[in-house]
Formats: sequence, structure tokens, C-alpha cells
Amino acid sequence: MPSATPDGGLPAELHRFAKSDRLVTYRLLRRGPASQAELVAATGLSRPTVLAALTKLTNRGLVEVAPGQDGPAHATGRRPHLYRLTARAGLAVGVEIGRRHLNLVVMDAGHQRIVNLEKRVVADADHDPLTVLKQAVALVHLALEEANSNSAILGIAFGLPVPMTREGLVGGGTLLPEWAEIDPHGELTSLLSEWPLYVANEADLGALGEYTFGWGEAKRDLTYVKLGTGIGGGIVLGGRLQRGSGGPAAEIGHVTLDFQGRRCPCGNRGCLERYAGGRALLDSARKDGLEIEDIPSLVARARSGDVACRRILHEAATMIGTAIGTLANLTGPELVVLGGSLSAAGDILTAPLRIALDETALAPAAAAVSIELARLDRWASACGAVAFVFEHFTSR
Repeated sequence: MPSATPDGGLPAELHRFAKSDRLVTYRLLRRGPASQAELVAATGLSRPTVLAALTKLTNRGLVEVAPGQDGPAHATGRRPHLYRLTARAGLAVGVEIGRRHLNLVVMDAGHQRIVNLEKRVVADADHDPLTVLKQAVALVHLALEEANSNSAILGIAFGLPVPMTREGLVGGGTLLPEWAEIDPHGELTSLLSEWPLYVANEADLGALGEYTFGWGEAKRDLTYVKLGTGIGGGIVLGGRLQRGSGGPAAEIGHVTLDFQGRRCPCGNRGCLERYAGGRALLDSARKDGLEIEDIPSLVARARSGDVACRRILHEAATMIGTAIGTLANLTGPELVVLGGSLSAAGDILTAPLRIALDETALAPAAAAVSIELARLDRWASACGAVAFVFEHFTSR
């Protein structure tokens, strides 16, 4: 299992780095493989200084040329080499704790995935969070054994299915009261005390994951909407994950569609999640006499042509598009990425969603925004948790 204080790697060698070495290292850690020119532009250092830093880091075994990952061709036709951190620089672990599943990713400092693990939760995550947290910790230990590396662990981050404050506590206690009664960060730290540990909202981490490893390669702004059992969101602006002054932000599932509508556990009425969240869609299916256990089954039947299931998804997509249109009027996003189990419906979801967005948002805002399905699919939040570790490591 990886050591907390290995011989070498970033934690052990940071004290030897000059400022220019650290700037290059942190750019590679946060955004992944880059050419010399990209590093010059990102760090503000001169080309000789960047080259000197890369040479020093390469000699220490912390940087390598990324094989088969050359950058775009110059006017001369030559493609520049891309440089990345090596596994020796360290590893990060990202865990998404969903209401029905656990997804875990181990990634090295060079943005190479080493381990992917999926498990169904052994208990009802809404009502027995401590059992699910312990299962997540067991999965972390299993993943580290599978990684079979002596590299330093830069940190472990967990994405939780609840709003989170900046202090790592559960916000909006009426949504999931059992979660509000515990301190997730404290509980996890007591079980994984040897490594830096972070907690955040899973949808926020989905936005960061898509920005860092998915659609954000050529973007500075990105909005992520997670459509599953619940509905959540996250926003990256100017390359930074946006978190509200109290922590929760971009909670699109609690945009009000009808102020006299269905009561929501958050304390309001008519929230989007009460009409288009996973539980609401399965309730609609049962009222139609359909025996459907989960959202993937609903999506599969819709894709196979089931008229009732397609109608349920069409109605949900229209409401989601209306809420995203409101978001477009407020924040003017360039790109909205759809993730979560409902996004597997593809154009059954996106076509009516796009129509509703265009009808709700002001024309310039609607014309500026594109809608895409998550490149990372179900791994967006777990990968975002890894990116969260990288960001915290570079800011310490």
C-alpha cells in the first residue's frame, strides 16, 4: 500500500524546489500534460526557465515526456512534446458516494488512471450514512492495494450526495436529516487519518471533473448538471470551481418551477427535483402501471421504444430545460454538461431539453450555450474528487 511519507515524490521533495520549479509542477498537476509553450503561457516564466525546471524535474524522476501525446503541429509541421508528471510524483484517490452506488478512481499526478472501482452501496445512503462511509473507506483500502504503488498519496477526496458547507459540514439538513446529524469529514478522518482528506458535494466535483479531464480542455467556463436520483449542479468559472459564500451553489434541483407546487424536503415548494428527479420519475412510472426499479431501467425501456417511458423522459427534459434556461439568463454559461444516470437517455433527453431552454432563456443567452453529455460518463464526480485533491495540494 502507498506510504504517507515515501522516499521521494512531491511531498518529500517540495522543500528543495525553487519557485519556478513549483510553478511548472503545479500547472502540470492541476491541468495535466502540457508543452513548453503552454507552460510558458500558464506560468509567466521565460522559455529557458521552464526548460530548466523541466530538466531538473525530469532528472529527479518526477516529469517525463508523455508518450504518444504530442501537441498540435506548429507552422513548420513539427509537433511539440507534451510533458507530464510521473507516478513517482504521487497519487490521488477520488470517491463518489452516490445514493445507490460508490465510484472510485485512483489517478497518478500525470493524470493517468490506475484504478477504477464501482460498488453498489450496502445500505440506504439516505438513512444510514455511517455504514456507507465505512463501505467507502473499505473500497479505498482495496483500491490502494490494487494500485500496488510506493508513491505518495497526495490526498483522498469524497463527493457526497448532500449540500456541503465550506467547513466540510452538511448544509440543508432538512433534505437528508441523517446526514445532517454527522460530521462526514470527521468520521472519514478517524478511519483514514494517515492522509490528507477532503469532502465536497458530488455535483460540484462532477463540474470540476469534466473541466479538468473532460470538456474543459479548451474552456474556461463550464456548468455541470447531474441528473440521477436527485438533481444537482456545479459551475466552473475562469478555471475555478465556484462555491457559494456558505458552501452550496448551483443547486439547480431546487430551482422553483411552481411556488404552490409539491412540497420539497428542502422546505420549499415546486422544486425541479420534485418533478424531474429520479424518485419523481419512478413514481410517475408506477402510476402508469410500470414495474421499473431504477433510472437506468427507465432509460433502457425508453431507448427501446416504450412510449410511456419516452413520455416520462420528455416531460422531465422539458422541466429541466426550463430550469437551465433560467440558469442561462442568470449566469450566461458557454457550455452545459449533462451527467448522471438520466443522461444516458441521449437525444431522448437533450432534444426536448434544448427546446425548453430556447423558449425560456433570452435569445442571446440561449444562442451562446451548447449542451453536451458528460465525456467522463459516470466517472465525472470521482475524477473531479481527484482534481479537488490536486487543487488543494497546490494551494497548501
